[in-house]
Amino acid sequence: MTTSESDADPTQLWRITIPVIASASEVDALTDRLVETLCPDPNHEGPCPTPWALHVTDGNSLSKAEQRRQVVGLRL
Repeated sequence: MTTSESDADPTQLWRITIPVIASASEVDALTDRLVETLCPDPNHEGPCPTPWALHVTDGNSLSKAEQRRQVVGLRL
């Protein structure tokens, strides 16, 4: 990406939602891989160059309507 391209696309806040149907151990493994992808050097000094956060929510804590929306999204 050239400087002019990066100037034309300023940084902004994004939210990425990834619904999955998995066991607790599979979610733990997936979470570990996502963290390694977002921050490949966990021993770096200071905050990550690209700030990020990861939130995992048990689907059972969602309303039934939200659970249905998430499952329908998996089928699209």
